[in-house]
Amino acid sequence: MSLFRNFAIGLRSFFRKNQVDRELDEELGAYLEMEAAEKMKEGMSRKDAVRTVRLERGSLEITKEVVRSGGWESLVDTLWRDLLFAVRMLRRNPGSTAAVVIALALGIGLNTTVFSFVNALLLRPPRRVEAPNKLVELWLHNRVASGIQGYLPLTYPDYVYYRDHNQSFTGLLAFDGDPEPVIWNRFGEGQVVQGQLVSGNFFSVLGVNAFLGRTFLPEDDQTGNPQPVVVLGHSFWQQRLGSDPRVVGKSLLLNGTNFNVIGVAPSGFAGLLVAIEPDFWVPATMIEQVTRDSGRLTNRQAYWLLAVGRLKPGVDATRARTEMNRLAGVMEQDHPDTNKNLGATVFPAALVPGPYRGYVSAFTGLLMAVFALVLLIACVNAASLLLARATGRAREMAIRSALGAGRGRLIRQMLVESTLLSGLAGSAGLVLAYWTAPLLLSLKPASLPITLRIPLDWRVLAFTASVSLFTGLAFGLTPALRSAKAQVAPILKDEAQSASYRKSRLRSFLMIGEISTCVVLLVGATLCVRSLVNASSIDPGFDTQRVAVATLDPGSLGYSEAQVRSFYEQLSRHIGALPGVSSTSFVNHLPLGSAREQSSAIEGNRSAAGQKGVSVDVLRVAPGYFETMGIPLLRGRDFIPKESESSNQASAGAAIINDAMARKLWPSQDPVGRRIRLGEDTGLEIIGVVKTGKYRTLGEEPIPLVYLPRLPSRRTLVVRTSGDPTALLDAIRREIQTVDPNIAATDLETMQQYMTLPLFPARTTGLLLGASGILALVLTCIGLFGVISYIVSQRTHEIGVRMALGARRGDVLKLVFGHGLAVTSIGLAVGLAAAFGVTRFLSALLYGISPNDPVTLLSVSLGLALVALLACYLPARRAMRVDPMVALRYE
Repeated sequence: MSLFRNFAIGLRSFFRKNQVDRELDEELGAYLEMEAAEKMKEGMSRKDAVRTVRLERGSLEITKEVVRSGGWESLVDTLWRDLLFAVRMLRRNPGSTAAVVIALALGIGLNTTVFSFVNALLLRPPRRVEAPNKLVELWLHNRVASGIQGYLPLTYPDYVYYRDHNQSFTGLLAFDGDPEPVIWNRFGEGQVVQGQLVSGNFFSVLGVNAFLGRTFLPEDDQTGNPQPVVVLGHSFWQQRLGSDPRVVGKSLLLNGTNFNVIGVAPSGFAGLLVAIEPDFWVPATMIEQVTRDSGRLTNRQAYWLLAVGRLKPGVDATRARTEMNRLAGVMEQDHPDTNKNLGATVFPAALVPGPYRGYVSAFTGLLMAVFALVLLIACVNAASLLLARATGRAREMAIRSALGAGRGRLIRQMLVESTLLSGLAGSAGLVLAYWTAPLLLSLKPASLPITLRIPLDWRVLAFTASVSLFTGLAFGLTPALRSAKAQVAPILKDEAQSASYRKSRLRSFLMIGEISTCVVLLVGATLCVRSLVNASSIDPGFDTQRVAVATLDPGSLGYSEAQVRSFYEQLSRHIGALPGVSSTSFVNHLPLGSAREQSSAIEGNRSAAGQKGVSVDVLRVAPGYFETMGIPLLRGRDFIPKESESSNQASAGAAIINDAMARKLWPSQDPVGRRIRLGEDTGLEIIGVVKTGKYRTLGEEPIPLVYLPRLPSRRTLVVRTSGDPTALLDAIRREIQTVDPNIAATDLETMQQYMTLPLFPARTTGLLLGASGILALVLTCIGLFGVISYIVSQRTHEIGVRMALGARRGDVLKLVFGHGLAVTSIGLAVGLAAAFGVTRFLSALLYGISPNDPVTLLSVSLGLALVALLACYLPARRAMRVDPMVALRYE
């Protein structure tokens, strides 16, 4: 029989059940008559013939059941009946049902939440892109470097060479991996928007067509193009321009240059980087109009372009990687000064760049593992409850077995009940994930210009369904197997079944596993919470209280050096005149951010020949910076305006160093008045020494640093106030607009808000693991309480006998506590051993604490033991109050 015909017959049996039953009765009756007619030909009477045929063929009802069981619809019908029975059973115990569903929903919901982030970051392909599985990323790879530091984006000359000489791609596009903040002047007021520089074939290689107008043509991506063009993002067009249908052909003033709008991208397309949704795209050759960086297109050491190619038919990633390495070898021969040791490799294109996926996978994998342990604890609790129910339903299962139900039939009934519980929990978990995903996103620092969308798509639904089904089978299988092998005769004879501790080995084993899992989670949670406390209390080297900051870049509008200086002078006077402002200054970028400038320092009074320099970080600051930031000046003096205003690009001949550098170069001498050489600069005189701070990360060792007085056009304004700086943010924004309405500030915030960025890893792990640890502790306590309570209830008769024979209440208390303490002690020992090996994976996320910190291990052990004793006390107290006469009649 064909599959389709079998399916059709099954559907007919569902929807025309009565008619199918009549047809089956008629068919069996006709067959019976035929057999009876044959008997009658042998001389039997009709009555005897019919009776003989029925004796030979057996019961008609059994025959009907055999016929019905031959189709797939019989299994579905049986499962449906089992499901209805399971619903009735769960409704009889609403309290325990709700407890199990809530516990499982928390575990499934948290895992679904983390998977939704995994899906958004690693699994979802770029939207509105044609055949994304044919796209690969091209990266340079330094053969002598290790880890992520060995991977580099492409320079523009490198991109042009690979684009024009490869035979593996139908097209090779490139885009700036770090979108540029751009000032959009509208109605005489500057607004900050995000733009992305892309190659002219960006949209054509991706197969993305414009919603309005057109995308870039090859002639748009030419240097010296007299008419800069721009393609707008769909969201920008809708939200900022009111979905203007006549926007094509109009101009936008971006960083002081008029760009002609040639098109609008389709809805849903946001480029090739996760969480980054550019407001517009412009050709890479127009970088000078956007960033005023005229040399980046020819600079062979400016690695800024991410390249993505579309594979030709018949070409796979391995073949493309081989060809890119060959081309890299040619580049190395042609340009040995810049391309030495630089090979090339490819990765499958995704929203997270290839070299960084390992870090994202490791962090999300850690969270998945943590929440999987929480789900495991919830499963153990559910299994313990079902085991208790199975004991209470032993008579029901014995009767079913006596009536002919096979072991498989009983197991299936119990598994239907457990999967129904997990299905309800999975549905609740989806709702929980829908609520918790935005809460996790709220942990993101406000200064990060990213927009991460977490949809509950088919992948998330499939994951939740799979986890729910696996969970139901995991915690329901053991109770189902125990129920199916119940001894029928003793149970039907009502023979007493005393529940000794030996017979509770399975529940005890489950509790040991639950406690050990809880120990691992609590140790990890405690370490991360203590790490967060340590990170929050680390001295960054500057005062974070009562400080406001804002980033400005008048040079991006094409301002001359004199105009830039005039703007900052006026702004400093205006901000300084605001009520509550104590001091103002400027820095090229704040410490603990992503921007960094490094150089090599050599003592100026020695010959540089053959002398190895000291690697140092560089910050460029204006006079008053140390006072405004609260950085102590240990020796010497601050910069003066004359040094800051000097036109000498070699940092005006003066420098201030931190005491880490002073100890590095002059461990027992006063460095003030000495000279150093910084990179290619002439000698710089040390005029002061300040306290060492944190410049890259909060957990770093002391780093030598040099402060120079010469600042670029792009600067961060630092304002110290006498009160709450939040109240001054609007006033600072107004003063910026007053000085120059064409300039807009980015990252206008308080220093406390800025510090959420370096604290982000510690905050995230501390909060998430802390929450998981608390949840694990609560679930473990509930589970331990339930197991001890069940054992006490099952041993009520035995306890009564003991007390009737002279046992005191203290003996009963010792009996109950002894079992609870034995289970807890074994669980603690196993958990501590596991935690000792597992917590080393957290070492990179911890500040000021060892992964195997003995104080943490001891405090978790004592705390969990105390809570376990409390969970055992209530059942033990009930056992002590057992009346021997009542207990002897208990069973």
